[in-house]
Amino acid sequence: MKNSDYLTYCEIDLNAVKHNLKEIVKLSAKNRFDLPTRPHFRKKMRGIETILAVIKADAYGHGAERIALLLDKAGVGFFGVSDVHEGIALRKIGITKPILLFESTLDSHVRKIADFRLMPTVCSLQLACSLNRYAQAKRKVIDIHIKVDTGMGRLGIWHEEAFDFIKEVGKLKFLRIMGVFTHFPAADTDRKFTENQIRHLYRLVTRLDQSGLIIPYVHAANSMGLAVYRTHILNLARPGLMLYGLYPHPALKKKIRLKPVLSVRSQVIFLKNIKKGRSISYGRTFFTKSDMLVATIPIGYNDGYFRAFSNRASVLIGGTRCPVVGRVTMDQVMVDASHVKDIRLGDPVTILGRQKSERISADELAGHAGTINYEIVCSLGNRLPKVYPDTRKPPA
Repeated sequence: MKNSDYLTYCEIDLNAVKHNLKEIVKLSAKNRFDLPTRPHFRKKMRGIETILAVIKADAYGHGAERIALLLDKAGVGFFGVSDVHEGIALRKIGITKPILLFESTLDSHVRKIADFRLMPTVCSLQLACSLNRYAQAKRKVIDIHIKVDTGMGRLGIWHEEAFDFIKEVGKLKFLRIMGVFTHFPAADTDRKFTENQIRHLYRLVTRLDQSGLIIPYVHAANSMGLAVYRTHILNLARPGLMLYGLYPHPALKKKIRLKPVLSVRSQVIFLKNIKKGRSISYGRTFFTKSDMLVATIPIGYNDGYFRAFSNRASVLIGGTRCPVVGRVTMDQVMVDASHVKDIRLGDPVTILGRQKSERISADELAGHAGTINYEIVCSLGNRLPKVYPDTRKPPA
């Protein structure tokens, strides 16, 4: 697809998001919720309304506003963002469902949290007390989630201290504890460690239940946790990466069929014949071994196309792989287009995605850069304009 407004842009396939959501709902339904202390929750905590869609970092570079509106219409029950500002942005476009702030915050944000009805993550008494004071002054109740650290070593109250902490927070009359959660740092690499995290959370929730403090939502299942671990305790799934058609681990391709949502498109803006033995781009890291037709593409590290792709990655022109030659520059990249038939200025280029029978994946680009597919889509998606098939233009 060509687009006259932008030479290089991200194309977001909203139909792929819908497909991925359906696949995730089917996958999450397999996770039985059978805590003996709360049998009445079993039927209630199933289906799409128990999906917490993670759309932080501008929906991993896919456009949080458009993705949120789509998922809201589809019936997801919750949204997860990083901070107050991301949460407020969703409220301003009309999202009324619960929005969880994954990132802990400071007292200075208490007013905005309450006024925009956001659900903060609480893991300190100082923040809990500040929220409670403001809620009391406004004569309202603030819903909160409490994060328990079972091994991530980042945010959260250590699981050994969590019971006493949660009971203390539970005494604050203007706070309502709606969720307790943890995070898996090694779900894709260390099964034993992750299963131990689940045991810590299970014991905590069971103990809280038995003490009379029933917290409605228990969650930990990010994309990898959702696909691999059957916990019998989690009743809220919080997929992120899989919503966007990306796999946290290659083995999951056998368990769930996802469709990539983000593609990066561009065009050929210049063609040059370069004789054998000449160098290309900064630092003279590439010399032609024969006469070569080089195409210049308007994308560079300013657009999130990493310098690490120099002399490693490829693009697609006419369904043909064209290797990047020389260093990626700030705004442009040069590729070997010698084998492309009848190439012309303005011909479409695929940087990420499918063109004819060939495809360049986020995993492939991540391999060239020594990183993960998360970083690839976030870097490209947050830097380039976004085009949606139904509008052809990015939102204002």
